[in-house]
Amino acid sequence: MIFYISFYIFSILLSYTDCTKYKIPNITILTLIIFLIIFGLLENKLNLYSIAISFAILIFFVIILIAMPKAILGGGDIKYIMVVALFLEPMLFPLFLIISGICQTLFLLYFQKIKKRRVAPMAPAIFLAVMISQLIDLMGLYMR
Repeated sequence: MIFYISFYIFSILLSYTDCTKYKIPNITILTLIIFLIIFGLLENKLNLYSIAISFAILIFFVIILIAMPKAILGGGDIKYIMVVALFLEPMLFPLFLIISGICQTLFLLYFQKIKKRRVAPMAPAIFLAVMISQLIDLMGLYMR
């Protein structure tokens, strides 16, 4: 239970910080990772696949950032997606990616067209995608 509570509390903090300062502090991400690892092991929520997906995300985005230095996602957003990979069940991660893409597109459209800003905070969109993914799974609408 603390595994989920810590993720949600830190995600709210990250979303707020990203909305107000357009930054995702490394110390907050690191603290969240430590909490997830400790409580994930204690509550038997972590598995090898989640860790493997997290590292695959890191490698993928490092290659993307090297190839395209002017990428839309910042380093904090990438680290947060890695944390989400640790948090979510591996079978739920593809659904999260689809919903996250939709949420991030809607956030970008809102901030660029309505708020007239060039950039948008992505942590709230990622967090919203996690919540929607888990809700769809809890309702039994996601076929595994």
